[in-house]
Amino acid sequence: MSNIVIPKVLLGFNYLVSRLWLVYILLSVFFIASVMISIFKKDFTWLSAFGGVMTIFGLLLTVSHSVPKTAEDINRYVESKFPESRDGINPEIVTNEQKAHIQKSRDTEATRILNCEASGLLITIIGTLIWAYIAFLNQVFWANG
Repeated sequence: MSNIVIPKVLLGFNYLVSRLWLVYILLSVFFIASVMISIFKKDFTWLSAFGGVMTIFGLLLTVSHSVPKTAEDINRYVESKFPESRDGINPEIVTNEQKAHIQKSRDTEATRILNCEASGLLITIIGTLIWAYIAFLNQVFWANG
């Protein structure tokens, strides 16, 4: 498993979901800021946008159990996809070359899955933020219109 690199996105994700108190603090800060801006601007679309932020945190917490985030999670996942054991009634005799090929396949698949998960998290976060806040560009570009 030494060839598998855990993407930094997943390490950060693990840090966040393993500290639920931090999620609550961040959501509270976003909520208070959204309420204050909404009152100050007399425009509750800011508070509405807080819903997008909540969606991100909700999604992250929802998928946190199924995303491999630690070396142990990854080892378990890879072992389930590519078991090392060939035990059975007639166990195969595996050469060192075959073992190296199996390990390389395991590492490649694990890396692909981790990169896919990391990309999915980033796309969800960025997409939701755009969905939540893009309407405010109207106020920037056409404030008097």
